Amino acid sequence: MLAEPEEPTTTAAPAAASSTPARRWPKPGPGLMAALFLSDSIARALLAPVIPLEALRHFGSESNASLMVAAAGIMGVFATFAIPTLVQRWRPRRVYLGAIALLVIAPAAMAVDGLLGFSAGWFLRSIAAASLLTLLNLYITAFIPKKQLSSSEPLRTFVAAFAWVAGPWIGVRLYTIDPLLVFGISGGFALALFGFFFWLRLEAPVGISSRNPLKNLRRYFSQPRLALAWFLNFGREMWWVVMFNYGPWYLADQGFPETAAGDLQSSCTALLFLTLGLGWIARRTGLRHFICASFLIIALGMGIAGLAGGNPTLALAALLSSALGAVALDSVAAVTFLRAVRSWERPQMATVFSIYRDAASIIPPAVFSLLLLIFPLPSVFIATAVFALLCSLLALFLPRSM
Repeated sequence: MLAEPEEPTTTAAPAAASSTPARRWPKPGPGLMAALFLSDSIARALLAPVIPLEALRHFGSESNASLMVAAAGIMGVFATFAIPTLVQRWRPRRVYLGAIALLVIAPAAMAVDGLLGFSAGWFLRSIAAASLLTLLNLYITAFIPKKQLSSSEPLRTFVAAFAWVAGPWIGVRLYTIDPLLVFGISGGFALALFGFFFWLRLEAPVGISSRNPLKNLRRYFSQPRLALAWFLNFGREMWWVVMFNYGPWYLADQGFPETAAGDLQSSCTALLFLTLGLGWIARRTGLRHFICASFLIIALGMGIAGLAGGNPTLALAALLSSALGAVALDSVAAVTFLRAVRSWERPQMATVFSIYRDAASIIPPAVFSLLLLIFPLPSVFIATAVFALLCSLLALFLPRSM
């Protein structure tokens, strides 16, 4: 769920390309980038358990709501592909401010008690999230030297984990008091981020490739090790999509209080604090066996949740246990790409590799919307378990050297 920074497509001197002077304080380093990511993450995390609950209320069925999850994912894909053109025309700072503005408008639109307003807000939030991730990676490339990335990324991961642990837990409780309260506070964090970034006057060089990543698809998937890395990372991202959308719907169907949705998301995300220890275990056991075992944990947990039948407590415990496998994959899965890609084509292949996030937010929900027309909601967990089992088998084809 916590996305890795995309490989820079070009390199540029940070200060030389700035057309707008940056303030001397705070210094544009790891701390500032982490602060920007924290504000963005809090604004989105507060609404993470609210959106599935509101979607179910507005669309009336899991099948219709699942289709909207896919539609929101498509909006994010459009934003990702549009960013290179936009920054070439209007410069990164203006586009960044525009993306934050969408994050301000999104909860305001959702607060309108109607299907159209909620849908528009959901789409705007998806566009803003995809845009801000791409733009922040551009700023990191511009202002943080490669030698500092080893300290910058753990810091960014830590603050994001904090936001995604606290955000859903707080957000769903504000929602039970008054939905307008959580929408307002989420918009307030986004508005504060807009003011802070505007005050920074921080411009980045246009160091993002305008080439269409689709042109490199054939080259990427013609390499078996890169294709394998893509499918394994697609599988672990699929788990996060299922947990953050279908988990709350299942709890609502089973009569759990609305706060249980936020508790489930926060509990799963809290395991991200174990990533350093899990990474150590992966180095000791070998990447191939570690990834295989992690997908088996997901398959077992999701399978039990899907077959639990009339025992929702057992299903909830199984969903939580599957999170250990997903978090374990978060700590190491990207390494399968980094070790497989050739150094001279890393920028082009990294762009294609990053599409796994977009694909996971579109393909599974679209398939599940059809599945839910025939079978009840637990069938989604069973389908996820089957795919995780397939990924576990695919992981056996990773080189022994990993």
